[in-house]
Amino acid sequence: MTESMIKKQITALVNMAKSDDNMDDRELALIYRIGDAHKISRDEIQEIIAHPGKIGSVDELDPDEKFEFLYSIIQLMKIDDEIFNEEVEYCNMIADKLGYSYGAVMEMYPQVHKNLVIKSEKKALKKKLTSFLKDS
Repeated sequence: MTESMIKKQITALVNMAKSDDNMDDRELALIYRIGDAHKISRDEIQEIIAHPGKIGSVDELDPDEKFEFLYSIIQLMKIDDEIFNEEVEYCNMIADKLGYSYGAVMEMYPQVHKNLVIKSEKKALKKKLTSFLKDS
């Protein structure tokens, strides 16, 4: 993913974290971990947290990047052990924006773990989710 796309992903994560009016420390830790992994400075991340704005277009993402984007959003939703309707609605909106049909979030939800990634499960889930892409 390009730096621009990572910043859009972080923006989406921040908006998700703020959707329940309570940005949890675990949510912040995941946001920083993703930013750090992609060499986004702490100052840039803090600026996005302070003023997230809208994510804009994600049309240029390839299917793998779309999956990763949605996976991280669902992971963030689960990380504080509380799921709010606003968060589910936000995930569904992001999934739609990424080109996934209705049901993709609920298909992914039980297989996305909040604190770990099991590569074999993630790979199988990615394969299964291709059937939810509207343009496939």
